[in-house]
Order: sequence, then structure tokens, then C-alpha cells
Amino acid sequence: MKYSRIRKSCAKGFTLAELMVAMSITLVLTLLTLLITGTAIDTWKAARTEIRAAGQAKIMLNALGRDLESMVTRLGNNDSQWLIATTTEQGIGPQGQETPNAARLTFFTSASDRYNGNAGSRERLSEAGGGNRNADQGGDISAVSYQLDFVDPVFGNPNQQFSTFVLYRNLLDPNETYNRSLLGRQNLETAFDASAGANELEDLMCENIYEFTVTFVVDYRDSTGQDRITKITVMSSDKGLQTVRNFAINGTGLAPNLNTRSEFVGGRITSVELAITVLSDEGVAILKRNPFQGNPIVATRFIEQNSFRYTRSVTIPQG
Repeated sequence: MKYSRIRKSCAKGFTLAELMVAMSITLVLTLLTLLITGTAIDTWKAARTEIRAAGQAKIMLNALGRDLESMVTRLGNNDSQWLIATTTEQGIGPQGQETPNAARLTFFTSASDRYNGNAGSRERLSEAGGGNRNADQGGDISAVSYQLDFVDPVFGNPNQQFSTFVLYRNLLDPNETYNRSLLGRQNLETAFDASAGANELEDLMCENIYEFTVTFVVDYRDSTGQDRITKITVMSSDKGLQTVRNFAINGTGLAPNLNTRSEFVGGRITSVELAITVLSDEGVAILKRNPFQGNPIVATRFIEQNSFRYTRSVTIPQG
């Protein structure tokens, strides 16, 4: 009987050099994956922040645009103030990080959403505490005010921890506008605040509004009889522009800085340019920690990197 000798092959494994190469390749692939994932997440966050800011800005600018397009004025030797735009000198925001411009705009308009969108409706609506009233009690002239503030958007108090820059809109229905005698007042903003009372800040329009600027485009005739067009910006600081602290439309004409004898008194507003700067949520959180220590260059760079700017031009009807 013959026996064959079966030769066993030696079992082979990975050498140390091969393991190191494999580990190096795996490490590189892992780092690339983390880098790509991190970049994708950052891009997604940036896009989400911009989309959120754009959505809020669109709501605010569209609402203000509609109100301005329906603005009501009656010129002709009456003492009424039909529009007043002001800006605060103290600034609004965390101490040392106040907004550079916080305009407030108060005027009369034929708002389409008066009576909570029930304009023209004669349905009977029940009131709290009994009794009924018509949805539309007549009239179409409402007083409205847009105001930028730094408060807790939920409870409306100046709690620093939860506060942010918030733009509010307060619309008084025609019956409130007439019953509280806002028409015919020489100081519309003061009369509005007295009438609005505790509801001075009513409807939240947009959060994180760091800056709100209003510019009036005025068509007027100068002292030489030439027709000219100029832009007047309501701003708390002079940036080399035609700026004023307040701008009014009175029954006797235009009054920049409440000057009823300015060269623009006989002019007319052809359009209003609106500009808002919306900060990201992360930007507001950093701003509260006072990171700039009074350095305007660093502050400007920070705002540019953490905000979005939106503008809209609204044509004013001529009647």
C-alpha cells in the first residue's frame, strides 16, 4: 500500500506594514466622511437660517407694503398729522450692542385685514361677556403703527435672557380710530400710544430685526422753480445722507424734523424705501454676550457675517 505525503501549506496573515497601510486608508476615508458631513451640516444650517430670515422679512415687508399702498392722507390747511416716522436716539438692544437704527412708523391706512379680515362683513359676532356686534362696524380708515423693540417675544417683557429684536404691528380698527379721536391730532404718535395703552405692541411680525430704516422719496419744487427728487432717510445717526430724526405728513404738507417751513413742505411722497437687517439666531445669542467691547470695526464685521439685508420700494398712491 502506498501512502502519499500531503504537504500542508503554511497559513498566511497580514504583515504589520499591510495593517498600517489599511488603517491609514481607513483613517483618511473617515476624516473625509466627517469633513463632508460637517460641511453639509453647516451648509444646511446656513440655508435654513437664510430661508427663515427671508420668510420673516417677506411677511413683514409685504404687510407694511400693503398698508403703505393704502395710506390715507388729507392735505389742505388742516392741523391733522397723517403720518409720523421717528427713530430713537438711545438705541434698542443689549447694553453696548444697540441697533444703529430703529425706526417707528405710524400712519392711517385702509388696511385690508381690518376687523380681523372681516371687512365688509355684516355678520353678528358674539363678544366676551355677552352681547353681539357687527364684524364691520363701518368706516375704512385705520390707524397702524410699526415699532421695533428688544423684548421677550412671547411675554413682551424686557427679560434679557429671552429677549430679541422684534418688530411689532398694531392695527386699530376704524371704530377704534374714530372713537378714540385719532383723526385730527397734531401729534399722531402720542395719541396712538395713549389709545393703544397696554396693547401698544400687538402683533409680532418678525424676530431678530436688528435694523429698520425708512426712506421717503420726495418730489418737490426748489426755490428756483425746478422740479427735483430727493431721498430723506429717518435715521438716528448722520451717515452722509439726507437724514432726519423724524418725518411727518401734516395737513399743511411735509415736515422733516417737524419743520413746517422746509423747502419740502409743498412736495409729495412718490415712494417709500424700506430696509431691514435680520440677524441669525446664533448672531443674537452672541450679541447678548457683548463680544465687541465697543469696537465698531469688529461689530460691523460681525453684523455683516451674521445677518441678511432685505429691501423693498413701495409706490405711494397719489390722490
